[in-house]
Amino acid sequence: MTRLTPDLPIIDVPYVAIDTETTGYSPFRGDRVVEIAALRFLRGNVIDRFSTLVNPLRPIPPSVTAIHGITDEMVREAPTFADIYDDLVSFLGDDVLVFHNAPFDLSFLRFECSLIGRRWVNNIVVCTLKLARMRRPGRSNKLQDLCELLGVGSPCHRAERDAHAAGRILLSLAAVGGEHLSLSELIALAGVLP
Repeated sequence: MTRLTPDLPIIDVPYVAIDTETTGYSPFRGDRVVEIAALRFLRGNVIDRFSTLVNPLRPIPPSVTAIHGITDEMVREAPTFADIYDDLVSFLGDDVLVFHNAPFDLSFLRFECSLIGRRWVNNIVVCTLKLARMRRPGRSNKLQDLCELLGVGSPCHRAERDAHAAGRILLSLAAVGGEHLSLSELIALAGVLP
């Protein structure tokens, strides 16, 4: 549980927006993480970042490279998930974690942890996709469409830019009548199991 007061407006709560890029769509079919970015936000600004390519220890299919642009050559000398685990967990601390489509990213992160005999963190998780479905700002809840609708950046299927977009979308969707929802209100609307 976060050390922060649940009644604080989310803009005053440090949170970490996370995105992963992968070799495919399902860790249960052997797909792995190839890039991860975690951006710490406070009052709408990125105040710290953790970002790295990750060697998936398997080839990246050309059809997936066509989506995110990450090639086998780019990750050949990159650290493995086991190599970055301790630094990533240390970076996250006990801050709130924000994902767009949290179940997707969390399935990969939990799987990567299981492969190295470690556990994923137990932080509070807020899903901007779930929040968008509740708030209904537009017809589509895809990251790209929400960014265009809300004017909050341009995702590109790379982890750092997509994490930045998710972090900005959270604040836009959490704004109500000039005020921001509190952390406890966000958890009630868009919280997911870590």
